[in-house]
Amino acid sequence: MSYTGRRAPWQIIRQVKPKLNKIVKKYSVGDEALQAENEIWDGENLSAMVTLYKYRGQVDLIVTDPPYNTGGDFRYNDKWDQDPNDPDLGDLVPKEDGSRHSKWLKFMTPRLWMMREMLRPGGVIAICIDHRELYRLGMLMDEIFREDNRLAIINWQKTTPKNQAQHITVTTEYVLVYAKSSERAKTGTVERSALANARFGNIDTDPLSEWKQGDLTGKGPSAGANYAIQSPFTGMFHDPGERHWANKRQQIKTWAEEWGVHYEDLDLEDGRGKALALKGWSAASSDSKKKALLASARKAAEARLKKGAWPVLYWGTDGMQKPVKKVYKSLVRQGAVPQSFWLADEEGPAELDAVSWLRNMSGRSRDGVEELDNIVGKGHGFETVKPLRLIKKIIQIWCRPNGIVLDPFAGSGTTAHAVLELNNETDLNCRFILIEQGNTEKGDHYAKTLTADRVKRVITGDWASGKRPGLEAGFRFIELQRSKIDADAVNALAREEMIDLLLTSYWSKAEKAKSYLRRLPSGACRYLFAVNPKNEGFFLIWDAPDQDSLLNREAFKRIVEEARATDLSQRYHIYASLATYTGRSIEFYKIPDSVLEQIGFNPRSDAYNNESAEDAIDA
Repeated sequence: MSYTGRRAPWQIIRQVKPKLNKIVKKYSVGDEALQAENEIWDGENLSAMVTLYKYRGQVDLIVTDPPYNTGGDFRYNDKWDQDPNDPDLGDLVPKEDGSRHSKWLKFMTPRLWMMREMLRPGGVIAICIDHRELYRLGMLMDEIFREDNRLAIINWQKTTPKNQAQHITVTTEYVLVYAKSSERAKTGTVERSALANARFGNIDTDPLSEWKQGDLTGKGPSAGANYAIQSPFTGMFHDPGERHWANKRQQIKTWAEEWGVHYEDLDLEDGRGKALALKGWSAASSDSKKKALLASARKAAEARLKKGAWPVLYWGTDGMQKPVKKVYKSLVRQGAVPQSFWLADEEGPAELDAVSWLRNMSGRSRDGVEELDNIVGKGHGFETVKPLRLIKKIIQIWCRPNGIVLDPFAGSGTTAHAVLELNNETDLNCRFILIEQGNTEKGDHYAKTLTADRVKRVITGDWASGKRPGLEAGFRFIELQRSKIDADAVNALAREEMIDLLLTSYWSKAEKAKSYLRRLPSGACRYLFAVNPKNEGFFLIWDAPDQDSLLNREAFKRIVEEARATDLSQRYHIYASLATYTGRSIEFYKIPDSVLEQIGFNPRSDAYNNESAEDAIDA
């Protein structure tokens, strides 16, 4: 693609600097332990993703719904062309703007590049789009993620047909699904439908498990596997037609002989190779001898039918049908493989490639709006909302248990709602990170008034439509500030501001998905401010920018006392400007150096300060 103002995404991102941020208790939900697990960020999403340095390479799934460039919902700030740090969203781009597509691409390119950096090696991104930018987004995704990492193009039915279009009624939208590395990504199963489970039964009292009828044949003819098989009940010879027997000949013969009969090879001169005929059929020189042979075979087969627990190959429930196969429920996956058309959940692998999901499987846009109405009440101003069912399906298929789900265009918070419901319904136990800076004409950042409000109501059960069961969950609400982070900015922070920064920037690769700090009540201790999931204490020797910040013997004695009083393990994580006392049990973090390093200011660990990013896209 070539368009005016095109720049390499890594060149743009190198200019974007992390911003200061603060945790807003007023909009956060749950106790401190639950708040620490999830995050909702209010701020421009490119700056927010750069600020979320600790999550680079850690996110399992990105599922998001960017602006569609319809002429009424996409804003572009021309200042971004010179300074991508500008926090303003800019003006709406109208349909009449001749550069609307290039503006949309300039907006999306660095954000998609940053999303790719956020994914772990086996991570997946599922991005929603409609027909207006489908082709441009597809080319951009192929460029950034590479075509061989494309997992699916999902075509989902967003609405029922209406006979109002001049040419064709648009009833579908799309989800483009890419892996960071298709070799390392995993596509899971979806919950089996009640209809699919109802197909299993056990009319023959098989001790192995319930089963259903399956096909003995495979697609297309195959040399040596098109022969006929004689039924011991009717004497008819059954061939696979334009298909072929899917199991080896010896296996087919073994299954057939479990009906109390024996088989031999017999050339019927039908061009299909030697058939499996009842043993003695070729030697039966008269019709009477063949009738006698068949009568004996039928007697043995009917006795076996009456006995129950039939063989894998059977001849229908009455013995009068063509040969079919038993498929045992205990031997198939409990989840259904995602199918290329979501009308029913059948077993068997299917390439996703370009797929279609009916509205009864993915929900409609109208369902999404009605869900939002029920939760927050009408008057929210959202005319299109992704249905909960669609997002839940995507998370079920592409997010591993205990994974992290990121939505950089969070909108009304459907992604967080989907994660919370799945955590409650299954053992998924995922975390979410939402980023939103939606602005109304009145300047309302609806990350507070809508996104966080919806997620809060889902957790508390206080729906506008009536009380619902609450969920055991929480989130931190974090505001991205306009000020950039540097050494001077860190050294100028008050104690509570410093704690906010440390809580949002701390990350330990050893703890992986459980790497976060639980904040302790303000003022409860002199130095102790947080605890990690390993029950290790985090201590901050910092009162104000103009006061001493020194780890010495006296300060450490107080720290040990606080750790013992709260029953913490004997490993101490201590932040201070200087340290004159050290020990094997002390992990010292120098302010501001260590803080800046955690945020990504260390040139050795910042991918955007070397040539690896540029080399990667050119390779």
